[in-house]
Amino acid sequence: MAVTAALADSQVLLRSPCPALNTLANHGLLPHSGKGITTEDILSAFAIGQNFAADTVSGAAAAALALCSSETGVNCTTWDLDMLDKPHAIEHDNSLSREDYNFGQDNNTVFSPRVWGQVLRIWRGAEIIDFKLANAARAERVAVANATDAPGWYVPAVAAGFHETAFYLSLFGDPVEGNARQDWVDIWFQQERMPFELGWTATQRDTITAAGLTAMVAKLQAA
Repeated sequence: MAVTAALADSQVLLRSPCPALNTLANHGLLPHSGKGITTEDILSAFAIGQNFAADTVSGAAAAALALCSSETGVNCTTWDLDMLDKPHAIEHDNSLSREDYNFGQDNNTVFSPRVWGQVLRIWRGAEIIDFKLANAARAERVAVANATDAPGWYVPAVAAGFHETAFYLSLFGDPVEGNARQDWVDIWFQQERMPFELGWTATQRDTITAAGLTAMVAKLQAA
C-alpha cells in the first residue's frame, strides 16, 4: 500500500495560476511534473515554446525563486508550479481564467469556465481581439472581482493585468499591433496547450521582447 501511495504521489502534476507556465509544462518544455523548475528551464522553455526573449521572463523567474525561499525558509534554487498559488504574491486577483483565491474553492490553479465565460461574452464571437476588446475583457474582470470578492479581499492588479494582456496579444497576434486570433487565445486559456492544429507556430513572428511588451502596454493604456 505504501509503495502504491508513493507511486500515485509521484504522478501528481503540479500546476500554477499561470496558463503560460502550465502550457509549457503540458508540452514538456518545463518539467511535466511541474516540480523542480530552474531559471534555466524557464528561459529555455519560453524561448523555444513561445518565442519570448530572456528579458521578458527573467524577472518572473527570480520572483518565483524569492517566493519559494520566503515560503520554505531555505535558499531555493528550484521551485514548483503550485508554489505560485499564494494569493497576492506573484498571483493576483481579476484573472481572465481563474477564480480569485478567496472566491469559491480557494483554488486559483484551475481553469474556471464561469470566469472565462465572462470574457467570451465581452468578445461576442469576434475572430480578432484588438486593443479595445482586450481592454474591455480586462476591465470586466476587474469590475466583477471588485463587486463579488469577499469584503476587504480584492486587491487591484492593474499593472499585471495590462502586462498579461500584452503577453497574450503578442503571443497570438502581432508583437506591435496585437490583433490576436480569438480561437488561438481560447485554446490556450481553456486547454493550456498551443494551438498547433490551427496553424500557430512559435516562430511565425519576431521574438517578443520586454521592450515590445512595455510598448504594447502603453498602447493598451492609451486605447
